[in-house]
Amino acid sequence: MRMIPIFLAAAMAVFPNAYASAQEATLPERLASLITGVSAAPASPTPLAPETVPERLIEDLQEDFDLSKPQAASIAGNLAHESGNFRMLHEINGTCYGYSQWCGVRKRAFRAYAASAGGQETYEANYGFLKHELETEYEAMLRRMRGTDQVEVAARIFMKEFLRPAAKTANLTRRVRFARQYLEGDFSGSGCFSHHRLEAKNRPAACPDDV
Repeated sequence: MRMIPIFLAAAMAVFPNAYASAQEATLPERLASLITGVSAAPASPTPLAPETVPERLIEDLQEDFDLSKPQAASIAGNLAHESGNFRMLHEINGTCYGYSQWCGVRKRAFRAYAASAGGQETYEANYGFLKHELETEYEAMLRRMRGTDQVEVAARIFMKEFLRPAAKTANLTRRVRFARQYLEGDFSGSGCFSHHRLEAKNRPAACPDDV
């Protein structure tokens, strides 16, 4: 039989209601409530810290494809260039769409995938289809990317083999700049993953400041 300390038994007798409410509290809170007769107020839930799309993307790429952080950031930097830092899903003056600005047959395949993955504006659809393409068609490219931790080299491989942009829109310098910015922990202005919402059609909003 478990023995109850004398001082605790006495507190239970004097303050039975406090003892009952203290059962769900921590041990220090229980002792305090039993001695004073005042139950501890329940703790408020901690708000979810905002997480941006590139933060989540880098984490998922590292986990799913065994990439180093610089390698994953080189992919995120490329996609940031394509999608206006994950804030513009529809191509300006064009028809391409999504984080990778998929066009033609690839865009149709992406939209078919997105229909059962939360919709084409969501992270789940965009990352899910990116993952599908990388797993099914780009293993050789990923092997080459794993062979370097130089952001510029890895970014160039992904740009040329996966995205294949026109020369006039390639702008490798900007892609690398985004990647290095992310590696320095600067995700300012990026589309938000944790508090996803659209500020306009096809325009994901940045993370809120007042969470």
